[in-house]
Amino acid sequence: MSTVRYHVRHRTAYVYSGRIDLCHSLAHLAPREEVGQEILAHHLDVSPAPHYQMARKDYFGNGTNYFAIQGSHAEFAVISTFTVEKSDLVPVLPDSGLGWDRAWNRRLMVEQDETGICFGNYLLPTASCPSLEDIDAFLAPSLKPGREIMDLVNELMARIYTEFDYVPGATDNSTALQVVLDQRKGVCQDFAHVMIAALRRINIPARYVSGYLETIPPPGVRKLQGADASHAWVEVHTPASGWIGFDPTNNKIPGHQHIKIAHGRDYFDVRPLRGTFLGSGGQKLSVEVDVERI
Repeated sequence: MSTVRYHVRHRTAYVYSGRIDLCHSLAHLAPREEVGQEILAHHLDVSPAPHYQMARKDYFGNGTNYFAIQGSHAEFAVISTFTVEKSDLVPVLPDSGLGWDRAWNRRLMVEQDETGICFGNYLLPTASCPSLEDIDAFLAPSLKPGREIMDLVNELMARIYTEFDYVPGATDNSTALQVVLDQRKGVCQDFAHVMIAALRRINIPARYVSGYLETIPPPGVRKLQGADASHAWVEVHTPASGWIGFDPTNNKIPGHQHIKIAHGRDYFDVRPLRGTFLGSGGQKLSVEVDVERI
Protein backbone atom coordinates (compact mmCIF):
# COMPACT_ATOMS: atom_id res chain seq x y z
CA MET A 1 0.00 0.00 0.00
CA SER A 2 1.43 3.39 -0.98
CA THR A 3 0.91 6.63 0.89
CA VAL A 4 0.84 10.39 0.33
CA ARG A 5 2.20 13.01 2.73
CA TYR A 6 0.73 16.46 3.25
CA HIS A 7 1.99 19.53 5.04
CA VAL A 8 -0.77 21.88 6.24
CA ARG A 9 -0.46 25.41 7.61
CA HIS A 10 -3.57 27.17 8.98
CA ARG A 11 -3.19 30.75 10.21
CA THR A 12 -6.03 32.59 11.98
CA ALA A 13 -5.43 36.22 12.95
CA TYR A 14 -7.46 38.95 14.62
CA VAL A 15 -6.65 42.65 14.56
CA TYR A 16 -8.57 44.71 17.13
CA SER A 17 -9.57 48.34 16.83
CA GLY A 18 -8.97 48.78 20.58
CA ARG A 19 -6.85 47.16 23.27
CA ILE A 20 -7.81 43.68 24.50
CA ASP A 21 -6.91 42.80 28.08
CA LEU A 22 -8.02 39.17 28.35
CA CYS A 23 -8.59 36.36 25.84
CA HIS A 24 -9.74 32.75 26.31
CA SER A 25 -9.74 30.45 23.26
CA LEU A 26 -10.35 26.82 22.35
CA ALA A 27 -8.92 25.41 19.11
CA HIS A 28 -9.86 22.33 17.10
CA LEU A 29 -6.81 22.43 14.84
CA ALA A 30 -4.99 19.18 15.62
CA PRO A 31 -5.54 16.37 13.07
CA ARG A 32 -7.10 13.08 14.15
CA GLU A 33 -5.09 9.88 13.97
CA GLU A 34 -7.32 7.25 12.36
CA VAL A 35 -7.06 4.30 10.01
CA GLY A 36 -5.58 5.69 6.80
CA GLN A 37 -4.28 8.89 8.42
CA GLU A 38 -1.11 9.04 10.53
CA ILE A 39 0.12 12.21 12.26
CA LEU A 40 3.85 12.74 11.72
CA ALA A 41 4.16 16.17 13.35
CA HIS A 42 1.96 18.93 14.76
CA HIS A 43 2.79 22.33 16.22
CA LEU A 44 0.57 25.17 17.44
CA ASP A 45 2.01 28.67 17.71
CA VAL A 46 0.02 31.36 19.57
CA SER A 47 0.91 35.06 19.55
CA PRO A 48 1.09 36.79 21.97
CA ALA A 49 2.37 33.86 24.01
CA PRO A 50 -0.40 32.53 26.28
CA HIS A 51 -0.08 32.68 30.05
CA TYR A 52 -1.83 29.31 30.30
CA GLN A 53 -2.17 26.51 27.76
CA MET A 54 -3.56 22.97 27.89
CA ALA A 55 -4.06 20.18 25.34
CA ARG A 56 -6.70 17.50 25.82
CA LYS A 57 -9.26 15.30 24.02
CA ASP A 58 -12.86 16.48 23.86
CA TYR A 59 -15.97 14.31 24.30
CA PHE A 60 -15.71 13.02 20.72
CA GLY A 61 -12.00 12.22 20.98
CA ASN A 62 -10.82 15.24 18.99
CA GLY A 63 -7.57 16.94 19.95
CA THR A 64 -8.15 20.42 21.40
CA ASN A 65 -5.94 23.22 22.69
CA TYR A 66 -7.13 25.71 25.30
CA PHE A 67 -5.14 28.88 25.96
CA ALA A 68 -5.54 32.13 27.88
CA ILE A 69 -3.80 35.44 27.19
CA GLN A 70 -3.90 37.65 30.26
CA GLY A 71 -2.32 40.85 29.05
CA SER A 72 -3.04 43.84 26.87
CA HIS A 73 -2.75 43.17 23.12
CA ALA A 74 -4.00 44.63 19.83
CA GLU A 75 -3.43 41.56 17.64
CA PHE A 76 -3.89 37.83 18.13
CA ALA A 77 -2.78 34.98 15.87
CA VAL A 78 -2.88 31.18 15.97
CA ILE A 79 -0.83 29.15 13.50
CA SER A 80 -1.32 25.39 13.28
CA THR A 81 1.19 23.41 11.20
CA PHE A 82 1.24 19.66 10.78
CA THR A 83 2.32 16.80 8.56
CA VAL A 84 0.19 13.73 7.96
CA GLU A 85 0.58 10.56 5.95
CA LYS A 86 -2.50 9.33 4.10
CA SER A 87 -3.24 6.00 2.45
CA ASP A 88 -3.87 6.50 -1.26
CA LEU A 89 -6.23 3.53 -1.61
CA VAL A 90 -9.25 4.36 -3.75
CA PRO A 91 -12.31 4.48 -1.46
CA VAL A 92 -15.06 1.96 -2.23
CA LEU A 93 -18.71 2.41 -1.31
CA PRO A 94 -19.70 -0.66 0.76
CA ASP A 95 -23.05 -2.40 0.85
CA SER A 96 -24.68 -2.09 4.26
CA GLY A 97 -27.02 -5.02 3.67
CA LEU A 98 -29.83 -2.98 5.20
CA GLY A 99 -32.78 -1.07 3.85
CA TRP A 100 -33.11 2.47 5.21
CA ASP A 101 -36.62 1.70 6.50
CA ARG A 102 -35.59 -1.50 8.31
CA ALA A 103 -32.44 -0.37 10.10
CA TRP A 104 -33.88 1.51 13.09
CA ASN A 105 -34.31 0.00 16.55
CA ARG A 106 -34.79 1.75 19.86
CA ARG A 107 -31.56 0.40 21.31
CA LEU A 108 -29.56 2.33 18.72
CA MET A 109 -30.11 5.57 20.66
CA VAL A 110 -28.03 4.27 23.59
CA GLU A 111 -25.68 1.91 21.77
CA GLN A 112 -22.10 3.05 21.18
CA ASP A 113 -19.97 3.26 18.05
CA GLU A 114 -16.42 1.95 17.73
CA THR A 115 -15.05 5.00 19.59
CA GLY A 116 -17.39 4.59 22.59
CA ILE A 117 -19.75 7.46 21.69
CA CYS A 118 -23.52 6.89 21.85
CA PHE A 119 -25.26 6.97 18.49
CA GLY A 120 -27.87 9.20 20.08
CA ASN A 121 -25.45 12.10 19.61
CA TYR A 122 -25.64 11.57 15.85
CA LEU A 123 -29.38 10.89 15.63
CA LEU A 124 -30.93 13.83 17.46
CA PRO A 125 -31.43 17.25 15.83
CA THR A 126 -29.26 20.23 16.78
CA ALA A 127 -29.67 23.97 16.26
CA SER A 128 -27.63 23.69 13.04
CA CYS A 129 -29.30 20.46 11.88
CA PRO A 130 -32.95 20.87 12.95
CA SER A 131 -35.96 18.76 11.99
CA LEU A 132 -37.76 20.70 9.26
CA GLU A 133 -40.72 20.01 6.99
CA ASP A 134 -38.63 21.16 4.02
CA ILE A 135 -36.11 18.44 4.84
CA ASP A 136 -38.90 15.87 4.56
CA ALA A 137 -39.85 17.32 1.18
CA PHE A 138 -36.23 17.13 0.02
CA LEU A 139 -35.97 13.51 1.16
CA ALA A 140 -39.22 12.28 -0.36
CA PRO A 141 -38.05 11.57 -3.96
CA SER A 142 -35.25 9.30 -2.69
CA LEU A 143 -37.18 7.26 -0.12
CA LYS A 144 -38.03 4.11 -2.02
CA PRO A 145 -39.17 1.26 0.27
CA GLY A 146 -36.37 -1.15 1.11
CA ARG A 147 -33.67 0.90 -0.59
CA GLU A 148 -30.18 -0.02 0.62
CA ILE A 149 -28.77 2.62 2.98
CA MET A 150 -25.50 3.41 1.20
CA ASP A 151 -27.26 3.67 -2.14
CA LEU A 152 -29.70 6.15 -0.62
CA VAL A 153 -26.95 8.20 1.04
CA ASN A 154 -24.95 8.29 -2.18
CA GLU A 155 -27.97 9.66 -4.06
CA LEU A 156 -28.62 12.31 -1.39
CA MET A 157 -25.00 13.43 -1.70
CA ALA A 158 -25.37 13.73 -5.49
CA ARG A 159 -28.67 15.61 -5.18
CA ILE A 160 -27.18 18.20 -2.82
CA TYR A 161 -24.30 18.64 -5.26
CA THR A 162 -26.64 19.21 -8.23
CA GLU A 163 -29.56 21.02 -6.55
CA PHE A 164 -27.57 23.49 -4.43
CA ASP A 165 -25.13 26.13 -5.71
CA TYR A 166 -21.75 26.63 -4.09
CA VAL A 167 -21.59 30.39 -3.47
CA PRO A 168 -18.91 31.69 -1.05
CA GLY A 169 -20.32 34.51 1.05
CA ALA A 170 -23.95 33.48 0.53
CA THR A 171 -24.08 32.32 4.16
CA ASP A 172 -22.13 32.62 7.39
CA ASN A 173 -21.89 30.59 10.58
CA SER A 174 -25.15 32.02 11.89
CA THR A 175 -27.27 31.30 8.78
CA ALA A 176 -30.21 29.02 9.64
CA LEU A 177 -30.64 25.77 7.74
CA GLN A 178 -34.09 26.91 6.61
CA VAL A 179 -32.47 29.83 4.79
CA VAL A 180 -30.06 27.47 3.03
CA LEU A 181 -32.97 25.28 1.93
CA ASP A 182 -34.96 28.29 0.72
CA GLN A 183 -32.16 29.87 -1.32
CA ARG A 184 -30.57 26.58 -2.44
CA LYS A 185 -27.05 27.93 -2.08
CA GLY A 186 -24.27 28.02 0.47
CA VAL A 187 -20.87 26.51 1.22
CA CYS A 188 -19.50 23.15 2.36
CA GLN A 189 -20.59 23.68 5.97
CA ASP A 190 -24.19 24.27 4.84
CA PHE A 191 -24.24 21.25 2.53
CA ALA A 192 -22.95 19.01 5.32
CA HIS A 193 -25.69 20.29 7.63
CA VAL A 194 -28.38 19.66 4.99
CA MET A 195 -27.20 16.09 4.51
CA ILE A 196 -26.93 15.41 8.25
CA ALA A 197 -30.39 16.83 8.98
CA ALA A 198 -31.87 14.68 6.20
CA LEU A 199 -30.24 11.46 7.38
CA ARG A 200 -31.19 11.99 11.01
CA ARG A 201 -34.82 12.44 9.95
CA ILE A 202 -34.79 8.81 8.81
CA ASN A 203 -32.79 7.53 11.81
CA ILE A 204 -29.44 7.05 10.08
CA PRO A 205 -26.50 8.14 12.29
CA ALA A 206 -24.57 10.99 10.67
CA ARG A 207 -21.78 13.20 11.96
CA TYR A 208 -20.11 16.43 10.81
CA VAL A 209 -16.43 16.30 9.81
CA SER A 210 -14.04 19.24 9.64
CA GLY A 211 -10.75 19.18 7.79
CA TYR A 212 -9.00 20.20 4.61
CA LEU A 213 -9.06 19.22 0.95
CA GLU A 214 -6.04 19.28 -1.34
CA THR A 215 -6.78 21.61 -4.25
CA ILE A 216 -4.85 21.37 -7.50
CA PRO A 217 -4.67 24.45 -9.78
CA PRO A 218 -5.10 24.14 -13.55
CA PRO A 219 -2.00 23.20 -15.59
CA GLY A 220 0.41 26.11 -15.85
CA VAL A 221 -1.20 28.07 -13.00
CA ARG A 222 0.82 28.52 -9.83
CA LYS A 223 -0.99 27.76 -6.59
CA LEU A 224 -1.50 30.91 -4.49
CA GLN A 225 -0.13 30.89 -0.96
CA GLY A 226 -2.87 30.93 1.67
CA ALA A 227 -5.58 30.34 -0.92
CA ASP A 228 -6.79 26.96 0.38
CA ALA A 229 -9.60 26.76 2.92
CA SER A 230 -11.10 24.59 5.62
CA HIS A 231 -13.49 21.96 4.34
CA ALA A 232 -16.43 19.98 5.72
CA TRP A 233 -18.08 16.69 4.87
CA VAL A 234 -20.23 13.97 6.46
CA GLU A 235 -19.70 10.49 7.87
CA VAL A 236 -22.52 7.94 7.98
CA HIS A 237 -22.65 4.73 10.04
CA THR A 238 -24.09 1.28 9.49
CA PRO A 239 -23.22 -1.88 11.49
CA ALA A 240 -21.70 -3.54 8.40
CA SER A 241 -19.58 -0.60 7.20
CA GLY A 242 -18.70 1.43 10.26
CA TRP A 243 -18.26 5.15 9.53
CA ILE A 244 -18.07 6.06 5.82
CA GLY A 245 -17.41 9.57 4.49
CA PHE A 246 -19.46 11.50 1.92
CA ASP A 247 -18.54 14.91 0.52
CA PRO A 248 -21.69 16.61 -0.85
CA THR A 249 -19.78 19.72 -1.94
CA ASN A 250 -17.82 17.67 -4.47
CA ASN A 251 -20.08 14.61 -4.85
CA LYS A 252 -17.36 12.12 -3.94
CA ILE A 253 -16.35 9.61 -1.31
CA PRO A 254 -13.46 11.21 0.64
CA GLY A 255 -10.07 9.73 -0.13
CA HIS A 256 -6.44 10.66 0.49
CA GLN A 257 -7.02 14.30 -0.54
CA HIS A 258 -9.38 14.77 2.43
CA ILE A 259 -7.42 15.49 5.61
CA LYS A 260 -9.52 15.03 8.72
CA ILE A 261 -9.29 17.27 11.77
CA ALA A 262 -12.35 16.52 13.92
CA HIS A 263 -15.91 15.21 14.00
CA GLY A 264 -18.99 16.02 16.05
CA ARG A 265 -22.73 16.63 15.85
CA ASP A 266 -22.38 19.77 13.71
CA TYR A 267 -20.02 22.65 12.93
CA PHE A 268 -20.25 24.19 16.37
CA ASP A 269 -18.79 21.08 18.04
CA VAL A 270 -15.62 21.34 15.95
CA ARG A 271 -15.19 24.95 14.80
CA PRO A 272 -11.48 25.67 14.33
CA LEU A 273 -11.23 28.50 16.86
CA ARG A 274 -13.70 29.94 19.33
CA GLY A 275 -13.42 32.06 22.43
CA THR A 276 -14.13 35.27 24.21
CA PHE A 277 -12.21 38.44 24.95
CA LEU A 278 -12.42 41.39 27.32
CA GLY A 279 -11.69 44.82 25.92
CA SER A 280 -12.97 47.64 23.74
CA GLY A 281 -13.46 47.99 20.00
CA GLY A 282 -14.21 45.64 17.14
CA GLN A 283 -12.18 42.97 15.41
CA LYS A 284 -11.05 42.04 11.92
CA LEU A 285 -10.52 38.37 11.07
CA SER A 286 -8.21 36.88 8.43
CA VAL A 287 -7.64 33.20 7.67
CA GLU A 288 -4.94 31.64 5.48
CA VAL A 289 -4.68 27.91 4.69
CA ASP A 290 -2.04 26.03 2.71
CA VAL A 291 -2.26 22.32 1.89
CA GLU A 292 0.87 21.01 0.17
CA ARG A 293 1.70 17.51 -1.02
CA ILE A 294 5.28 16.59 -0.08
